[in-house]
Parts: sequence; structure tokens; C-alpha cells
Amino acid sequence: MVPRRTTQAARLRRVAVLAVAIGTLVAACSGSAATASLAATTTPSAAAATPAAPTSTPAPTKGPATEQLVLAGPAGASGAVTNAAIRCDEPSPGGLLINVIGRPTDPNLSVDIDVTAGRVTVRYDSGSGSTYVERDFAGTGVSNFDAATGAQIDATLTEVPTTGAHGSLGVMTAISGSIDCGDQMPGSSTLVLTGPTGKGALGGGLDPVNVECVTNTFGKSVSVVGMAQVASTATLAVVAVSPGTMSVSLSGDGFFRNTATAVATLTPTGVHVDADLVEQNPAAGKTANTIHITGDLTCGTTIGS
Repeated sequence: MVPRRTTQAARLRRVAVLAVAIGTLVAACSGSAATASLAATTTPSAAAATPAAPTSTPAPTKGPATEQLVLAGPAGASGAVTNAAIRCDEPSPGGLLINVIGRPTDPNLSVDIDVTAGRVTVRYDSGSGSTYVERDFAGTGVSNFDAATGAQIDATLTEVPTTGAHGSLGVMTAISGSIDCGDQMPGSSTLVLTGPTGKGALGGGLDPVNVECVTNTFGKSVSVVGMAQVASTATLAVVAVSPGTMSVSLSGDGFFRNTATAVATLTPTGVHVDADLVEQNPAAGKTANTIHITGDLTCGTTIGS
């Protein structure tokens, strides 16, 4: 069976990405451009002179996160990964990881890559809805891993069996290259989540958490990945906030949404939220649960596209 992180996290990301396509939610994993910071410095000669104003110069910056990954496998899936969205310091049930979502040479395919200490998983897929197919692979060969800074990868891949349809997807055999997290930062959250879910009461905040703020053709939005507490179990949560919509996806515990306006106040550095969210598509015969979420999110990485 494929590792819990690979399938469930990928599905949560897919919900958010599909929602972006209709302009209602932010993508769960966005691109990797980050804003450069400025630091004011005063040179010794300027300080000694009579009232000369201090000069502002750009502080050193590592720039946006980048990847140089190459896949080996069937035609269309081999070659460099392109159009990559990179998220470093991403929470998961097994700890912090680096996630890369991108495309191989065939634009009809996508790859979802998770990198942890000593292990890499690669899911590649095509289609959506009834036409969706995927295959999953894993390997060792990860070195110099730090979820905040990057990793080196030189891994032979072995298929991880799944029950889903594979369609005509071939076998991925290897992945190699590097990831550099640049100046990405995880951001912070004071969100408090409460209320019932199908597997117990939701309570407390998100810890650890990763907050990205996005400005694109759909406007401003905020994308959050964190670990929430459901009863006594740590549960992966993906929170998406835009001016008119807010959602919380809990791994194995439901998808909650509020489409009312004024549930969120977005600022250049984050967002304040205070909203009730209703469970979507509850199990047959079950009443939809309602959860409450309130607090503030502060951007780590800020994305512009």
C-alpha cells in the first residue's frame, strides 16, 4: 500500500488546485517566488560625516526556491521537471518535508514529489474525475536534506502498489538532481479550530504550520498546510482562504467550506478569519458537521504570478 502521506496529501492538494481553476480557492501548493528583504545600513564614513542620511542597500537574498530534477522512465515522463511549485518546510504526519509539484516533458502529465531525510516519493498522474490515473514510486538516495534549505537526490525508484487505475502510465525508474529552498519561510498561525468531525472533536491550533500568500489573476489568497488535532490524533489539514471563500480539508475527516463574504480580512502580510464551515458531502444518513475557525495567519513566502 502506498504511504499515507503520498495519497492523502496529494488528494488534499488536488482539491485546492481544482478549486483554483474555477477561481474560488487558492492552490494548496503554490509557486516559489519570494519577496526580497531590504536592510538599512550606514557606512562608517557616512556616520562620521555631518548629518548625511544613511543609505539603504539590498540585503543579500537567496532568491526564490528552485529545483533541478530529472526523471527517468517512459516516454513523456522522462526528462527535466518543469513549471515546478516548491514548498519547503511543509508539515506532514511524518515530520517536515519538501514538496515539488511540476510537469515532466508531456504536458498532460504531472508529478508530485515529496522529499524527506533518506527517502523520496514520486506520484505521477494524468486526467481528472473519471479519467484520473496515477502510479506511485519511492526510493532512497536523498542526501544533505534539510526541510528549510533543500536536498540532493539520486534515487532508484520502486513502484508502491496502489488500488487505483494506472491507465497507460508507464514505470518511473529514477529521479536525480537537487532542490534549493532559497529564502522561503514557513510563516505563522494563531488559528484555533473547534467542532465535531466524523472521527472526533477538532480542537487547538495548527502545529507545525506553513503559510503562503498568493496574488495572481484570481486576486489575493492564502494557502496553509499544518497539523491539526482531531480527538487525540494529529491530522493533516489544508486551509485555503480567499475574499469570498474559505475551506478546510482534513485528511480522512472531511472537507469543510464557507462561501459567505466577509469571513476573512486579507492584508498585505496575511489574513484574519472568523467563520463557521459546513461539512461537504457527509456520509449517507449523517448530518453535516459544522466547525469553527478563528485567528490570524502571517505570510511566510509571498507568491506573485
